[in-house]
Amino acid sequence: MLRSVCRPGEVWRQPRPAVHRQQAAVGYGWVWGTGMATDAVKFGGSLVQAERLTLGVLLFGVAALALSDFVSPAYWLVTAIACVLRLAIGPRFALGEMQASLLGWAGFFWVIAELVMGRSWIVALTDFLLILSLAVSIEAATPRNHLHRLITGTFLILAASVLTDSVLYALPLAGFLLLLWRACRRLYGVGGDAGELPLGDWRADWGALLVMLLVSAMLFVLAPRFDTHSRLQNIQPRLQMSGFSDAVYLGDFARLLDPTVVMRVEVPDTTPAKAKALLQNRYWRGVALSSFLKGKWSQSGDIISRRAAPHSSLDLGGGTTGRRIVLYREAVMHPYLMLPDGATRLPDLPEAAGLTVNGSVKFISPPSSRLRMEILLSAAGSLPVMRPPVSAEGRAPASEAIAAWARRVTAGAENDEQRLSRISGLLRSWDYSLKTRVDEQQPIEHFLLQTHSGHCEMFATSMALAARSLGMSARVVNGYYGGDWNDAGGFLMLRQQHAHAWVEVWLHDSWQRYDPTPASRWDLSGVRFATLEHAWDAVRLSWYRYVLEFGDQDRAGLLTLLRQWVKTYATWLLLLPVFFLVALLLRFAVARKWSGQRGHCRDVLDRWLARQGIERRRWQTLETLPRPKGVDDGRWADFVLAWELQAYGKGAAWTPASLRRHLRALTRMS
Repeated sequence: MLRSVCRPGEVWRQPRPAVHRQQAAVGYGWVWGTGMATDAVKFGGSLVQAERLTLGVLLFGVAALALSDFVSPAYWLVTAIACVLRLAIGPRFALGEMQASLLGWAGFFWVIAELVMGRSWIVALTDFLLILSLAVSIEAATPRNHLHRLITGTFLILAASVLTDSVLYALPLAGFLLLLWRACRRLYGVGGDAGELPLGDWRADWGALLVMLLVSAMLFVLAPRFDTHSRLQNIQPRLQMSGFSDAVYLGDFARLLDPTVVMRVEVPDTTPAKAKALLQNRYWRGVALSSFLKGKWSQSGDIISRRAAPHSSLDLGGGTTGRRIVLYREAVMHPYLMLPDGATRLPDLPEAAGLTVNGSVKFISPPSSRLRMEILLSAAGSLPVMRPPVSAEGRAPASEAIAAWARRVTAGAENDEQRLSRISGLLRSWDYSLKTRVDEQQPIEHFLLQTHSGHCEMFATSMALAARSLGMSARVVNGYYGGDWNDAGGFLMLRQQHAHAWVEVWLHDSWQRYDPTPASRWDLSGVRFATLEHAWDAVRLSWYRYVLEFGDQDRAGLLTLLRQWVKTYATWLLLLPVFFLVALLLRFAVARKWSGQRGHCRDVLDRWLARQGIERRRWQTLETLPRPKGVDDGRWADFVLAWELQAYGKGAAWTPASLRRHLRALTRMS
């Protein structure tokens, strides 16, 4: 028994165990000398919890911003390591408030220098936030420091909501909300006159997290939208892609099975089966290349014939009606919009673009962010209206070997259709390979006369040059073909591996498409886990469609849908308050019944204790009462524990009858 002797007039205080005093001194030595020593000893456990929770809030903010392409790992990685070290080492890994303030000011002046050197202001702002996070993560922990961490973590989450487009942002956001709630509860419960308030179990906070998520969703839907993307366009990273430019060398295009998705296409207001039938097996036209010289294709006279301003329509010459499809284009380096066969009109261009005389749609400047746009599409796979051929498209190849090969293959053909059919049929019977070496001096001659193996660009170039040697105008077109249908999301995915080259020949006063590439080309794929990737890509498209691109029109559509839903289920909505009231009355009745039983149980227990010579007041717990005579210590302790558990809802509630059985068993066993 630990005793203390008090002098007259002094208030007796329970001595603090030596071990506890040592832990407080070691664990919270960083607050001595700051006016917090007493609170550190009194609220040691609470401060440990506050330290971990506020660091967790800061870490989730850093993790959210690390998902952005704007942020350099040199900034967020240092802050993340500092937070982890602070969690692992504890308060010994700390700077004073003055030192942390100097670090923050150094970050501010460094950001000013970045702006002077030409760094974008939005990137400089994120750099400053991460430097500030580093300062508050290793600052000596005081209530003010905890508040700094919460505020900085909040700014990091808000900055990430603008700079991050990854669906993974939802994970640090949920963790941030949960830890922010618990950190505020912990800090609120520290320092009260009656002692610290208990933090409670994690399971009790899931309801609060759900409420915060619902409130966040409501604010997301109701809050006005601001144009932030236009301020980020000059710096947003874009996918590097070859083959879609004014000049393309043989061997630079469509030689890799890269599974990166570059476009996603869906058909609104229809079934997945109909959408799949409409979109699959279409050619997506990109850039037309007319001039071939020394192993390089280039454009010739591909000027813009029609221009359209942002948010205006662009007619493609195939009519103004068709099925509406929605295309989601990733940010890529080239300015071309891949146009599907049968496209008739672009009703609402997100940026200024134009239709070239060769039938390509080209943005005035390459978009630096993802684009969502609508296309009117006819069922027939017709080509857009294009100008007649220019001289470069009819110029015969300089190599006599190519011309001799074309004459030999088409010998006996009666017309151009038969000649083209023979050339295409022979080429399609050869082998498709991405590994065949391309001869640098005579690539086409080497392909036609020796290897008979290559990639789509070799097949298309060979047919175009062979057709020219026979007096026809021909050119090569680079774009995409086919695509993967995503069953999980009900949309078409076009990957970089679907990049393709084919031939257009001027025949009967119009351009006709010929594809001489072997069908075995489409048996190759770089996708390893198709089912998992399709599911993940469906989640990404949903995030892009319903979160990143949620605008005023979507809000209006959602409110219209909500009004229709209210009209449809008006009767049930009117009955809902009645059901809720009945449920409350039933709950009140049940609670009253059990409350009465608890009162009867207390009366039974008090009468039994009185017979044992023990008088219990209403506010006294059984732990404070002496053990009844004739009752074993262990049995009595077990009975007290069972009574407390059922009294506070941790076990099945006792009835007066069950209490009497417990009391009889208690005295009988003793």
